[in-house]
This record gives sequence, C-alpha cells and structure tokens, in this order.
Amino acid sequence: MDFRKILDIKNLSANIRNAMKNNFNYITGLINKPLRFLFLIIILNSLLSAQSISNLEKFYTLVDSASSLMLKDLGDIKEVKLDLNLGIDYSIFANQIRGKVLKNNIKLLNDALPNGNGTNVNFVIDNCTVEYGSPERDGLFGDFYADRKIKLSGNYFISSKSSLQTFALEDHDTIKVNDFDKIENRSYPFTQAELPSEPFFSSLLEPIVAISAAAITIILFFSVRSK
Repeated sequence: MDFRKILDIKNLSANIRNAMKNNFNYITGLINKPLRFLFLIIILNSLLSAQSISNLEKFYTLVDSASSLMLKDLGDIKEVKLDLNLGIDYSIFANQIRGKVLKNNIKLLNDALPNGNGTNVNFVIDNCTVEYGSPERDGLFGDFYADRKIKLSGNYFISSKSSLQTFALEDHDTIKVNDFDKIENRSYPFTQAELPSEPFFSSLLEPIVAISAAAITIILFFSVRSK
C-alpha cells in the first residue's frame, strides 16, 4: 500500500476521533446545563422548605393585625391611655402592641386622664390557639405534611367612641411534620398543640411497596439471566 494512502487513512481516523470527541463534549455540555439548572432548583427548593415559621411568629403577625384594626378606629387621636389586659399567658405581646402605637405617632399617657377628658383604650386578648390537621404524605415516599391553623381572638374598647370592637383572626398554612418540634415554643404553652398520628395504612403501605418492588426486581433479574 502507498505510504501516502496509509498517512491519509491515519489522518482520516484522527479526524473522525476528534469529531466524535467534539460531538460527545457538545452533547455532554447540553446535558450538563439542564442538570446543573435542575440541581440548583432542587437546592433552592430545599432551602425554602427548610425555613419553617414558628407558631409564636405567626401569633406576632396576628397581634400586629389586631393592633392595626385598633389604630384604624382611633383615627386622628394622638394621645391615649392604653390599658392592656393580656393575662399571664399573653403578656409577651404587650411591648409589641405599645410599639405599634408609638410607631404611629400616638403618645401613650401613663397617668389617669384628668377630669375624664381624652381617650382611654382597653385592649384585650381572649384566646390564642393552635390546631393541626391529620398528616398526609406528599406522594408515595414523600414527607408527611399537616395543615396548621393559628387563631387569635379578643376585643378593644375606645372610650371616645363608646364602642366595643371584637376581632377573630386566623392564619392557615401547611407544615412539614418533621419540623414539628421546631415550630413550637416550650416556654409558651399556647404555641403548642397535639399533632394527630400518621395514618396507619399510609405508614404501612411504604414498606410493603418497597418489599414488593425489590421482589419484582429480583424475579426479573433471574428471569433475564435464565434466558
């Protein structure tokens, strides 16, 4: 065979290998980009789902909403004698309510109003409760999630308006059962509630499905080998 032909064949083989390598790298790059994007989405999703809001934080939000209702009814009044009837359990919200009033440029009077003039405000929190729904699995092998309801009720009286206003506020969302211990505060019993147990058939189904899948895989493996 001519030496030039041998050289041409070698060069052609090298070019083919380089072309195949370039195509492989190109295809790999196309695959890696969506995979990297998918991996980033999974990481971000796990970080977002890990941020569990505690029951106490939920109550703070509801107390803030109740305070806003009171401030709306106060209107243009700029000086008030504020009395808070929160009891021992809910006294943790006292500074939040006072701070909300002060931020709205309303002066808090410490002494009794002279001659009955001015505005006296009495703010009461009656009840704070937490309720959990029955846990449900997110998919066949997913985590258990449960509905959560945070409820706040109470009333406030504004002397200058001679009216009693009641409020009943509620926050509803879904929590991961694994985060159950993180969302409650042991120092404040009103942030705690009993979580219903996981459904019996749901917890029983997972090992049955896993065992069945493993058995089917083994049967198919030996069936293929026997052929």
